[in-house]
Amino acid sequence: MNKRLMLGTGMVLCVLLSVYHFYTAGFGYFPGVGTRSHLVIHLTAGLCLVYLLYPTSGRHSWSQWLDTALAITSAAVGLYVFINLQSASIISARMDSLDYTAAVLLVLLLLEATRRVVGLPLVIIAGVFIAYFFLGEYLVYPFGHSRAELERFFYEMSFTTSGIFGTPLSVSANYVFIFILFGAVLEATGAGRMFIDLALRAFGRYRGGPAKAAVVASGMLGSISGSSTANAVTTGTFTIPLMKKVGFKPHVAGGIEVAASSSGQLLPPIMGAAAFLMIEYTGHSYAEIIRSAFIPAILSYIAILVMVHFEASRGGILGLKKEELASGRRTLLRQGYLIVPVIVLVWLLAEGKTVGNAAFYATVILLVIAYLAHQFRSRLPVGLMLAGILAAAAYTLHWLLGWQMEITVMIVIGSAVALLFALLQRRAGSWADPVKFGYKELIAGLELAARNALAVIVACATAGILIGVVNLTGFSSKLPQLIISFSQDIAGLVPPFAAAYTDEIQLYAALVLTVIACLILGLGLPTTATYVILAAMVAPALIRLDMPVLSAHLFVLYYGILADDTPPINLPAYATAGIAKADPIRTGVQGFKFDSAALLLPFAFATNPNLLLLNPEAGIGTIALNILTALVGIIALAACIQGWLLERMNKLERLVSFIAALVLIHGSWITDLIGVVLLLALTGISFHKRKKNRTHGLYYKNTSV
Repeated sequence: MNKRLMLGTGMVLCVLLSVYHFYTAGFGYFPGVGTRSHLVIHLTAGLCLVYLLYPTSGRHSWSQWLDTALAITSAAVGLYVFINLQSASIISARMDSLDYTAAVLLVLLLLEATRRVVGLPLVIIAGVFIAYFFLGEYLVYPFGHSRAELERFFYEMSFTTSGIFGTPLSVSANYVFIFILFGAVLEATGAGRMFIDLALRAFGRYRGGPAKAAVVASGMLGSISGSSTANAVTTGTFTIPLMKKVGFKPHVAGGIEVAASSSGQLLPPIMGAAAFLMIEYTGHSYAEIIRSAFIPAILSYIAILVMVHFEASRGGILGLKKEELASGRRTLLRQGYLIVPVIVLVWLLAEGKTVGNAAFYATVILLVIAYLAHQFRSRLPVGLMLAGILAAAAYTLHWLLGWQMEITVMIVIGSAVALLFALLQRRAGSWADPVKFGYKELIAGLELAARNALAVIVACATAGILIGVVNLTGFSSKLPQLIISFSQDIAGLVPPFAAAYTDEIQLYAALVLTVIACLILGLGLPTTATYVILAAMVAPALIRLDMPVLSAHLFVLYYGILADDTPPINLPAYATAGIAKADPIRTGVQGFKFDSAALLLPFAFATNPNLLLLNPEAGIGTIALNILTALVGIIALAACIQGWLLERMNKLERLVSFIAALVLIHGSWITDLIGVVLLLALTGISFHKRKKNRTHGLYYKNTSV
């Protein structure tokens, strides 16, 4: 099969996979397809697409034949598993030779697909876990185990819900894909450019404006996209050149985009699909999760904005001129209707709709609005006729086939919104013409959704192997116990006069050990896979130390996201470095730096449930005070990292700033007062320096690190 045919086949399969998931999100599974069968279809299509769209490197003709053979083998293995899920040999856990062959091939095909899409780190981690399964009997306590049966391993991994077809892949198939589809269609409508233009309009004129706009726009898109790398490329294409234009160095511009794009996965309403995984692992409702995540997410973005401001102030970097910015009124008139589907999505989720249904209805109204907006603007009579036909058809199918009435409602609302904007655009004139959205853009969105989902599909399937090994070997209870044991040993070193604080010291020690585990286990992995691993292996340790379940999971999620920004394996940095024409390692270091102002924030909400709104007895005043002190701590740490407050800070001032940030973690009124006083003192010193420099005419421009 030649390359062009492979790509064409891949594009068709991408569209079919997106349409399949769109249908199942709205109408349920096809007849004859059950829960496990749905996962098999999801993974099989993903594996075929990987081998069609991510070919073997090399120009030899045999490489194309190899990729074709692997794609066909993936389809054949998937079909075999699909047909034989209920066979006697599988149900009885006594595989025959064909079952065994299919199981081995499935694991090998998955690992190779993971290497191609996600990268070697996750494959290496999977290899270590697989080796642990077979070599556990040779290890000493507490790591040893005696469950190293080859046949059992492949059976559990390939034919049960304990391995590949476990919770991670289930979340990918039932929740994540439809949101990736929603985000891809939204991107195909030009929403990414709209968010960037609006953010530039709001922040572009201020010091370091393009960088601040990049942070805001990337946050809005990052919550929906579910992929820090995809988000970085989408927004970075526009924002990085603007950042370089006003004076940010290439690696700094790329690093800012890395930090902003990755942190979007902590931002409600979608949290890069982590919220839906968290539903499975914590038992909390979607509304509870996004409510608790809201304040830390906003604070983390304020932290990045503060870092950007200090960077721009330190380097004397100004903003864009007013005439260089797009008109906010024009942008909203042209594409403001694209905000409506996001509002509908959040409203449906808050009202208790299932995750899949909410995303389905939001996608329906998005498609209707995007398509009819241009039709109403260019051909109003034709547009009205199309809107009527769509609404009538949906209502008819509601009565004939039992289609949900909500589909008709979404079509009517979408048509009304599109008509309203079309009339406003006509009144405004030709400068407010909407962005065209037709079948070409729709196909592009469907294809993009499947492409963006591939990394999540194979990562979740591989994460299933890791979780399977952890559960089958009993390691899921051993790592938390090790963290608790080490933290007890550290707390045992406390002098007798501080014995009253032993429990708190143990918790902080456990939190530090957890951070180390998160950063190591999350290196080079997509956030979805990272969170799955951390939720199973690390979060239980914190829960055993009496941390609220949601606090523990948000804690590991935050540092799992930060691991995505940690050099040297920093995938988003390689993407933004290519756009910025900078060194990937230096870009990755900058990305980690700009994320570091909120480095201590999870410690604050881990010990203070008010920041997560988990304390029903806390009043608004108490919560506001906790938010304020957390913000002061963020400013203090950002000043320490950047060496700048209102003016350059010396080493002693940076040390005092770090101490201020550190004491603000604890949350007691004494430590909060100390931290606030220290930062106020530093601000006074910095203000005096600034006044003195202006008096003597000492204006200087420092270079960015």
